[in-house]
Amino acid sequence: MDKRQKILIVDDSKFNRDILKEILGETYNYLEAENGNQAIQIIGENIGIDLMLLDINMPQMNGFEVLKIMKRSQCIEETPVIMISSEESVDTMREAYEMGITDYITRPFDSVIVKKRVQNTLSLYANQNHLVNVVVDQIYEKEENNNI
Repeated sequence: MDKRQKILIVDDSKFNRDILKEILGETYNYLEAENGNQAIQIIGENIGIDLMLLDINMPQMNGFEVLKIMKRSQCIEETPVIMISSEESVDTMREAYEMGITDYITRPFDSVIVKKRVQNTLSLYANQNHLVNVVVDQIYEKEENNNI
């Protein structure tokens, strides 16, 4: 079974998706969506997406609309999102952070920055999940001891 982490790249430009995969290399498994509708469908069908790289400006459904749906269904709490865009407006970035993204990467891509932000986000969420599991195990163990 493949143990590589799963990254969903959502961008209407195949060129941008290919650049991101090239930068990140063979370390990860990739899923791709060319618009927000496809992204929502993929999220619904694939449990265990470790990270989403999400473009803002796309046809049919933009990145902010995807975030609204993810927020409503509470899956944004389990799937970290790094917004990718050529948009550098502080208001746009602020809105994205307020909607629950973990990080923001601007184009043109800097390979070192993309790699580090992806690695840091994945590491942060992996550690957080590990801590949650430790606490759950401790609570379960304590309840078992109380029952005895």
